[in-house]
Amino acid sequence: MTMSVGVGASVAGKVKGGSAAVGAASAAVGGVVSTAMMAGARVPAVLVCINPKTPGLVPFDFNPEKISIKRSATYTVRPNMQSLHDPGGASGTITKAVQAPMITISKIIFEGITAKLRCDQLLRWMSPFSGIGSMGIAGATLETTLPEITFQWGPPMVAFLYQVRLVSVSINFVRFDFTGIPLRAEVDLSMRQQPSMLASLPTNPTSGGLPGRRSHTVSSGDSLQSIATTHYGRPGLWRRIAEVNGIQDPSRLRPGQTVYLPNPEELA
Repeated sequence: MTMSVGVGASVAGKVKGGSAAVGAASAAVGGVVSTAMMAGARVPAVLVCINPKTPGLVPFDFNPEKISIKRSATYTVRPNMQSLHDPGGASGTITKAVQAPMITISKIIFEGITAKLRCDQLLRWMSPFSGIGSMGIAGATLETTLPEITFQWGPPMVAFLYQVRLVSVSINFVRFDFTGIPLRAEVDLSMRQQPSMLASLPTNPTSGGLPGRRSHTVSSGDSLQSIATTHYGRPGLWRRIAEVNGIQDPSRLRPGQTVYLPNPEELA
């Protein structure tokens, strides 16, 4: 296991002060990464969330030993009894859906008095935001998606820079001081990569021509409401998606169709 360069003074837990504070923390991490690279030192891995509702920063004490990335697709076939096909009886495979990559990092080690704070932050990112402004009737949360976080390790173009949502977090506390404070934690993470503008041009010609727009490829069973829920956490935004794409009849979505997603300015 290789020791990485430390980040600040073991920054962890919830970052207060909204997006400005988190932006400053993120910039600090970027400064440490750049300085470490220029000095020839090893660059620390980090997870950071700049959403003002769920801000946080989780640096790694040690570089990951192993990162696994897995992507899968599902297919279907149609009956085809033409004798010219070999094998006969079916068409070639037809893509139904392609899952976003799953990123798994095993045996992450957190050490020191901030070990539990960092673990608590990971667990908070596994819950939809439930603070003031997101509560419905009887205290039920109106949010339906987990916060997006950024995983970075090394130079973005040749190493790792992914926008992700956590899928699972497994934590084992294995060392404590005499007062019961955890001093060492072993963590396994699984993360699903999210569509992102990271490492892309300011205006992407495949994104409907406007900066900040993303795209969604329709899969079997998708609706505008489900697409709005997946990307914005608010099914009611399906109308804005329909307007941006000139969709008159939402029931006529077809698998494989590209739907452009409004940028934040278009949703305002």
